[in-house]
Amino acid sequence: MVVNKLFRMIRFGGFYLKEVVVSNIRVAVDIMTPRHLMKPAILRIDVSHLTSRQLLVVTNLITMTPGTLSLDIAEGTLYIHSMYSEHAEAESEELVDNYIKKVCDVF
Repeated sequence: MVVNKLFRMIRFGGFYLKEVVVSNIRVAVDIMTPRHLMKPAILRIDVSHLTSRQLLVVTNLITMTPGTLSLDIAEGTLYIHSMYSEHAEAESEELVDNYIKKVCDVF
C-alpha cells in the first residue's frame, strides 16, 4: 500500500515536472517571437467534490505552471486564467484529466 502510494507520487512528480518544462518553453518561445501567440481565456472547473487539501494542491500546481493562474473559487467552481487557450472547454477537460484526477489519485 505505501509502496503503491509512493509510486503514484513519483509518477505525478514526473508528470508535473514535464508540464512545467513544456509550459516554460511555450512562454519563452512566445516572448522571443515578433508576434504573440497568446489567446487568453478564463476557464471554469467544477471542484465541489475535492477535499480542501486536494483543492489547495490543485490551485497551487496550476498557478505554478507558467501560462496559467488560479483566480478564484466560488460555489464549487475554480476559475483559471489561461494565456494559451484555443478551446476553453477542451482545455478545462484537459486540466481535469491531467491535474485533478491525478491529484485525487495521490491525495
